[in-house]
Amino acid sequence: MQYDLTIIIPTFNEEENISDMVLVINKICSDNYIKVEIIVVDDNSPDGTIPLVKSLMDTNKNLRYIVRTENPGLSQSLYEGMANAKSDILQCIDCDFSHPPDKIPALYNIIKQEGYDMAIGSRYVEGGGVSNWSMVRRILSFGAAVVGRLLIPNVKDSGSGFFAINKNVLHSVTLSPRGFRMGFEILGKARWNKVKEIPIIFKDREFGQSKIKVGVIYDYLVQCVSIFHYNFIERKCNNIIRAWKIFLDL
Repeated sequence: MQYDLTIIIPTFNEEENISDMVLVINKICSDNYIKVEIIVVDDNSPDGTIPLVKSLMDTNKNLRYIVRTENPGLSQSLYEGMANAKSDILQCIDCDFSHPPDKIPALYNIIKQEGYDMAIGSRYVEGGGVSNWSMVRRILSFGAAVVGRLLIPNVKDSGSGFFAINKNVLHSVTLSPRGFRMGFEILGKARWNKVKEIPIIFKDREFGQSKIKVGVIYDYLVQCVSIFHYNFIERKCNNIIRAWKIFLDL
């Protein structure tokens, strides 16, 4: 079947949320005449996440799952889901309803109808924000966003995990996903031209446990260094080499 959109849901111990998320996504996409494929990419959850997904597949033929047993991580899961998607437009969404599923059609239309390469649900544009966050988490998130703007100046929320892309931006690109910021990795290394942000309110999960750990900060710093190196060293060197080849061929 030809799908308009692939939605990738990374999971680890999400048995309390996965059924509702699949049902809500299908309802929203059906109401908006979007033929959607849903891929659940699970990091080998010991709870009932995968048995639930298997049972949902009986009545949701557009649902697939991948179980990963090595190199666990949210970004790694999203990357594997992208590699297995059947449509040209991909969206990533957290399973815990911290991202608003009702914004799925808006992100999709920015890519499909407006021709953007990437659409981001942003906490830091006018109308966006966060709900029920501690002051420490607000400070850390905003600080990370400020650092991200040094590398991606025209995007206010490069760390958002709720985004859509045209799969073409990933062609001939090697990414190094780690941590929780796959969108940041794509912005830093993929071949995009136009990005648009729309406001969302990010809410803390109601069910299950947060996956955020202390190591996330380390992963983010490593990712920043990797993106800096790629953009200001590797790309610059490659451009110089290409220029010399053109010059020598004259």
